[in-house]
Amino acid sequence: MREYTILVGSYAPAQAQGIHLFRLRADPLRLEPAGGQSGISNPSYLAASADGSLVYAVMEDMEFDGQFGGGAAAFRRRDDRLEPLDRLPTGGTLPCHLLLDEPNRALYVSNYLSGSLSMFRLAADGSLAGRTDLDRHAGRGPDPDRQEGPHAHFAGFAPDGRGLYCVDLGLDRLCLYAPDPASGRLCRQPQGDIALPGGTGPRHFAVLPGRPGWLYVVCELSSEVYAVEQTAGGGRIAGRVSTLAGDVPGSTCAAIKASPDGRFLYASNRGDDSIAVIAAGPQPGGLALMQCQPTGGRNPRDLLVLEDLVLAANQNGGGITGFARDPQTGLLSGPVLQADCPQPVCLVAVP
Repeated sequence: MREYTILVGSYAPAQAQGIHLFRLRADPLRLEPAGGQSGISNPSYLAASADGSLVYAVMEDMEFDGQFGGGAAAFRRRDDRLEPLDRLPTGGTLPCHLLLDEPNRALYVSNYLSGSLSMFRLAADGSLAGRTDLDRHAGRGPDPDRQEGPHAHFAGFAPDGRGLYCVDLGLDRLCLYAPDPASGRLCRQPQGDIALPGGTGPRHFAVLPGRPGWLYVVCELSSEVYAVEQTAGGGRIAGRVSTLAGDVPGSTCAAIKASPDGRFLYASNRGDDSIAVIAAGPQPGGLALMQCQPTGGRNPRDLLVLEDLVLAANQNGGGITGFARDPQTGLLSGPVLQADCPQPVCLVAVP
């Protein structure tokens, strides 16, 4: 197994360490604390450049320097140190996810509570040059408690390479955009939206290598994964599978990640406190639940899938746990490692 630096986002006040760095060592297998960063509040979700030299974090707050909404921050990483570059308001409340577009020097931030998507232009050095656009969704879903309004949770590139989808849990919808880097505009494309069944609460999606045009959407409220084919007029649902082996009242899904070879999907169950291992069959819509591996902690939030290892961030107790992954069967065993970390929420591996 390769060795990595693991960046961990968490909930913490600005005066405490909110971003944690670990070294993932292979022989023997272990996570070694390697420093961290304070100075920004609630850096719950992170994104990193391909070479690991730039790191971006949300500030999942209701206010930023007295202004409405949360913030985003940029850092330069030098080994185990993060050097602050800048931070700016997102214009939306409780930002919870970042999508980095390095070729077009853009950063997209999903603002959960206000149900909006922010677009930032990046300077040549990777710092935040300014927010260029903000689009707020409108509407509601059938769940009066969780879908009283729009709740943007995630943005990811469309599998056909044209634009990106912002996943809105409150609307049961994947909202399509065709961003224009030159003008810095998001360019909403509602005719291409993908609608999921009411009350499912889509949260994140994954794409699989070798399957252009297909998305695999994890739904927080219904604890399901949907296989969706992207079409000119939206999307076609081709398959679905539960992430739970039985009825687990109150359990909700969080992350979904794909194996490097694209044959397996891994989803986190909060409440059941497990990792669902799902086989993606030879037909793109074919999904099968193979295993629910207990994480040994409470409320697993994010997952990190490596060649032969899966890490789980247990937000409410248990720290970070690691499980051996059989690349042939996709199945998990262990745990094979554990590391203490307060309220881990996001896991990112960099060189």
